[in-house]
Amino acid sequence: MINEYVARKVATKDTQPCLICSKPTVTVLYNASGPDWLYTCDIHLHDNPQFAIPIHSMEYQEAVEKLKTLKLQAGQAAAAKGSKSWDGWVSHIFTKKPAKEEDNSKSDSSNESQEAEQPEDVQKKYNQQIDLVANLQKKTRKYQLSDITFSSRIERRNNRQRMAERRKKEQELYANTDPNELASQFTFPSVPNNPVTRG
Repeated sequence: MINEYVARKVATKDTQPCLICSKPTVTVLYNASGPDWLYTCDIHLHDNPQFAIPIHSMEYQEAVEKLKTLKLQAGQAAAAKGSKSWDGWVSHIFTKKPAKEEDNSKSDSSNESQEAEQPEDVQKKYNQQIDLVANLQKKTRKYQLSDITFSSRIERRNNRQRMAERRKKEQELYANTDPNELASQFTFPSVPNNPVTRG
């Protein structure tokens, strides 16, 4: 049996108690390789890594990697913008520029305004990426049970199979009540043939 379960929803009339909290739930984890299924609440799938761990798609993994890079870029852009704006403000107050450098400063200020748009763009991309990651996380349907939970599921399944085999064997033995067959299978004690002497 493979430790890969798919989360599915059942109809409201088919609710069963959750394996963890015993509240009625419509979410069922189904393992096609077993087959095995168990009912659980949605909250346990997201908030309990000791019970089940989501198996994310490659698209989700790529989105998380891109999110990490965008977070670094947003942090660097915000730091750069903060230092330039402070330095620019302080240097603008304390320094006087000649007329020739004023033209250059106008072009520099236009470059600074373009750079000021970049942190906002990076932040916007970062927010969009967060939304994408959240949507992909909600769409996750495959889960892997923790090792302890999975081994207990396998042990429970094996015990059920053993009990079914045992019941079947007992039923077969009970159904075979032909006296001749019983006499051939089992040796019953016989009456002693020794003559009894009175003395």
